[in-house]
Amino acid sequence: MRSPSIVLAAAGAALVLLLNVAPAEAGYDRNFEAGSLVIPMDLAYQDTGMFQAYGLVYHLLREGVQVYWVIDETKTWHAAACDTTGDECTWDCAEEGSGVKCSYPTGSPDFFVGATVLWDGEGAASAGDTITNHGYRGGPFVIDAANAAAAKAVIDAWNDRDAWAANPWAERSEFSVVSVHEVTASFSGHVVKEMIAAPTIAVFSDGNEDIATGYLRAAGIPQSNGTEFPADKCRDPGDCGPGTANPDMLTVESIMGDMGTCEAPNMDHRNGALFAADGTPAYCQIMSMHWGVNDRETVECDGGACPATQAECSGETFTYHGHEVVAEVRQFLTFPTHFFAECQAVNAYENQVPNPAWPYLDDDARMGHFLTTTGTPPDCPCDGATDGGDYECVTLGCDGGTRDCCLPRSDKEIGAGFLIADQPDENTLQTLNPHIPYNQMDGYYGTVGGSEPAYNLSTFLGSAYKNDLDVTFITGPDGPGDQDVWMTGFVDGECDIIGYDEFARPGECNLGKVSYLGGHRYSTNTPISGSRDSQGTRLFLNALFEADCVTGGAIGPEPIDPNDRDGDGVVNADDPAPDDRFACGDSDMDGCDDCSSGTFNTANDCSTGADGGGVDGGGIDSGTGGATDDGGCGCRAAGTGDGATTFALFALVGFWLMRRKRR
Repeated sequence: MRSPSIVLAAAGAALVLLLNVAPAEAGYDRNFEAGSLVIPMDLAYQDTGMFQAYGLVYHLLREGVQVYWVIDETKTWHAAACDTTGDECTWDCAEEGSGVKCSYPTGSPDFFVGATVLWDGEGAASAGDTITNHGYRGGPFVIDAANAAAAKAVIDAWNDRDAWAANPWAERSEFSVVSVHEVTASFSGHVVKEMIAAPTIAVFSDGNEDIATGYLRAAGIPQSNGTEFPADKCRDPGDCGPGTANPDMLTVESIMGDMGTCEAPNMDHRNGALFAADGTPAYCQIMSMHWGVNDRETVECDGGACPATQAECSGETFTYHGHEVVAEVRQFLTFPTHFFAECQAVNAYENQVPNPAWPYLDDDARMGHFLTTTGTPPDCPCDGATDGGDYECVTLGCDGGTRDCCLPRSDKEIGAGFLIADQPDENTLQTLNPHIPYNQMDGYYGTVGGSEPAYNLSTFLGSAYKNDLDVTFITGPDGPGDQDVWMTGFVDGECDIIGYDEFARPGECNLGKVSYLGGHRYSTNTPISGSRDSQGTRLFLNALFEADCVTGGAIGPEPIDPNDRDGDGVVNADDPAPDDRFACGDSDMDGCDDCSSGTFNTANDCSTGADGGGVDGGGIDSGTGGATDDGGCGCRAAGTGDGATTFALFALVGFWLMRRKRR
């Protein structure tokens, strides 16, 4: 039997590794020393380079530079222009103490500090110029002084075309210089996100994918293969999808996966391109910009219309199934992922209700309604005075064809959920919860038109946001629930998006987030102060970096760590098999490799084999104390000896990590 000191040493080594790979923290106050870098996100200093600032953050994360998103948790929104007589902001626009107020609405500053200009994208300053004191607004990004040198190398390459030949990752079709400041004094800020990983992004090629790719190209955010997202739509089958030059542009067919045959439908909702072979997400998030409700309702067999009955379809395969796309996204959202929909795509996903009839053959997993409850259509006759004339009596239209009921006249509203609202007057908008990362902006917000410029909940149908949670960030004068423009919440209302603590309890909030934006296409023009309808593009980009994968909880393919090539949690220098994730040695000397489960974990590297002799049989064992998998690792019986002590130590470590609260 090994001595307790050996057991504790092994557990201690494992604790160090666990601490090194633990997700980043969030929701705490932090001091930043002089020499830290700030990427301004207010229009005083980042009016022209706003979108490319997000691209810079993306590439800083790709290059291993940690970025802090700093937002005052008590932030307020000043709805009137800051220079409105009698309603001036208490903060100044650029230089604090100047008395000069912004000529547009702003949120209150996230922190105040003086700085030196490193780069200026507005043409108003030169490198080396001094900013005595500025109230940075709009959720600025901060790099700690300890990482400033590494960050400057990335920033300089991003902002200097002459450096692109040596740094091809920085080359892009759309170019703006991003303003960056170096602070001259220490300051304290509230960190809402410690970002350590670049988000992995999929765009649904729904026929309007050029809207999303336009936003991404404006930011300079590339596909996973390093190439720019295309400017045009995916017009040919070979243009987009896995195995093509545009691997992150996902078609309906790739998302729905293998649907099987008419007589034997494949009801696996995790076999499409959103998932890896093991059923875990292949991406952090997916965007759908204007998927049509009619497309959602389309089912094809062998490339054409399906026969009238299932029996007549024998031998044919499902080649297009809109409802299955919704099911795959719903399964995707059972992980800490993110889904963004805009315009009609919101109705296509949110209002879907499973239909078990041919040719849909839906199960319950094909339910939309990620954020809203399903309304209950009332019995006929329909009262035009009550429902506004927007409903019609449909014979046997409800309850499986057993009840006459009042259904929306518009196909896009059937299944609501959401009804379509008129475009709200931008001068009457309410900006709610300005401390939430999704809602960081500066200046006027301009609404845009389209088939779904905003959304209503339905009093007539009795629809509501699930669990009555607050998910509305921008809404009309009578909202939330009336002319809502920008909404985000956890799928099915499982957690409150406002002020949740992602490290509060094991499993809490470990689900996907859903964002909906009204309006068909926002502008990518800058400066933003002269293009109000570019603010929606900024909200889209906020959502990319609010996804939990940027904090280290990444669930998609990650860049290979050069110090840990096989990703087993043991650095190459200490790993006797640095290219084999299932082998890294036997530090606890139980006769079983510590990485037999695919990652370093001595508490889970053995099980009691039939031989009971602690011999490594070469398999990957279950660690349950039962028989080994295919003659795998054997060790002492679970719950006995110092093996149990090791397990208990790891259990305590794991419990502590999951219980970490905001500091």
